[in-house]
Amino acid sequence: MLRLIAFLALAVSAIAAPDPDPARFAKEIDAFDAQDAKSPPKKGGIVFAGSSSIRMLKLPKVFPGIEALNRGFGGAHISDMNHYLDRVLLRYEPSTVVFYCGTNDVWAKKPPEQVEEDFNELRERLFKRSPKAELIILAIRPSPARKSILEIERTMNGRFAKIADADPRITYVPGTADRFIEEDETFDRSLFAKDGLHMSDKGYEIWKELITPLLPEAK
Repeated sequence: MLRLIAFLALAVSAIAAPDPDPARFAKEIDAFDAQDAKSPPKKGGIVFAGSSSIRMLKLPKVFPGIEALNRGFGGAHISDMNHYLDRVLLRYEPSTVVFYCGTNDVWAKKPPEQVEEDFNELRERLFKRSPKAELIILAIRPSPARKSILEIERTMNGRFAKIADADPRITYVPGTADRFIEEDETFDRSLFAKDGLHMSDKGYEIWKELITPLLPEAK
């Protein structure tokens, strides 16, 4: 009986959740198009891509002297990124991609299997367009506001780590999760904004410390 219950629980956890409508980001993506039309970015550079933690990242402040493009849009799932991938990533033919996304996916009850499938689509399309690109995956950050999904976030991070281990073009950064939670699973609230979800300036300093050595301009 216990084995049956465990099997049924696993089966339920693997049921795919519906993707949200990517059209909710149409204006933000159009704004990227307008920026590119006004000042076309050079190809082969660094692109930060993902959800709100990327969107809220002040590149000149956190990474001074690093020339990079910010293509984050708040609330994004990886499925949203795939929908707009040509416009937010592929057309720049980046040499380095700093990627942070997936927390909104698991918060919306998407099982890790589904999120991994979406991520595999993203990386396959990226490397098809830019075979020599380097992809830096930032581990999903635990947060006070979403402590209830801590274990599923850890499961998803384990999947990201396994993918990175199998591909020398991919670097997984565990510190973007580990540095934000204590061993007793409490949080240093100074690392977070008032909403308990996004990062404070102090939190972004951890990103700076972890990511800077991985960027080509800093090597």
